[in-house]
Amino acid sequence: MEFLRRRLGLIFRTLVSVLLIGWLIEWVDWPKLWSIARVMEVSWLVAAFFSFAPVILIVSWRWRMLLGVHGVHLRYWRILELTMIGQFFSAFLVGTTGGDVVKIFYVARAVPQRRAAVAFTVVVDRVIGLIALLLLGVALSFTQLPLLLSHPDTKAATGTFYLFAVGGVVASVLACLGPFLLQHQGIRLFLKRLPFVHRGTSLFAAYEQTARAFGVNAIALLGSIPSQASILLMGYCVLRAMKLQPEGIHQAGFLLAFVSIVAMVNMLIALPVAIAGLGVRETLFIMFFALLGIDKEHAVAFSLTFFAINLLWSLTGGPFYFLYRHETHTPPPDPAEVEPIFSES
Repeated sequence: MEFLRRRLGLIFRTLVSVLLIGWLIEWVDWPKLWSIARVMEVSWLVAAFFSFAPVILIVSWRWRMLLGVHGVHLRYWRILELTMIGQFFSAFLVGTTGGDVVKIFYVARAVPQRRAAVAFTVVVDRVIGLIALLLLGVALSFTQLPLLLSHPDTKAATGTFYLFAVGGVVASVLACLGPFLLQHQGIRLFLKRLPFVHRGTSLFAAYEQTARAFGVNAIALLGSIPSQASILLMGYCVLRAMKLQPEGIHQAGFLLAFVSIVAMVNMLIALPVAIAGLGVRETLFIMFFALLGIDKEHAVAFSLTFFAINLLWSLTGGPFYFLYRHETHTPPPDPAEVEPIFSES
């Protein structure tokens, strides 16, 4: 029972993916989908692949800036190496954040004196990226709400997205106000009485220092917008690669609705309801793309190609992992100087 309890979430996500994939296998015309894949334009696929490159560069820049808040100053190339290693392992570990666990492991070994702080920056980096995606998705989709809410299924998905957008904004504001709220003596006394709170002293300190760096966080958030825009550009290139010519494809309204859908789906698949979004991604694209006059076979072809390019970028992180100089980048720490992630003091 203990084994099942600990893995209940994984079992649930696996079941959701299996059920949705099974439904897609029965519902989609796979010979037609294969014919779509065979005639894809290679030049647009190459453009889609390279459209993702700014994402890696910006994420590395953002993480380096967040590390600097805690006095950790690593070379940009070193940060890029760790980012690509995390990208590599995201292809094999369960969930969209599997690579973040590996990044935490490597950066904590590289900077053992500040393990709690550097581990916390990985979490903050992920959160800032998601907030940027939420804000961009809202900005793009707001004028398209009549279309997005015109079908019961897309209405539910759009409502879920906006619910998380509101929640993300509220949580961000509270996180920024946290250090000021913690100055209240009553709140501090309450927190000290919580069980095991002493084990998280280092993380609390890391959070407080990060939250006070409002300017850095704002710059990181604004800098994340171009990375999310690069992902949307990648989606547009995939659409063009399929040589699909739905009505109004060259009109501003169609393109705005299209990028809105891609942004919303990217956010929704980040929810832990399926393995790496498999099945959920395809189902959402089928529902939303139907509003644009795109049939289910083209929607699935788009989704699988979009996923394949992301997977290919993950595999490009392999050389970074195998060539990473573990001996020079992760020297044996001095036990007297190492700060545990959960401080006992």
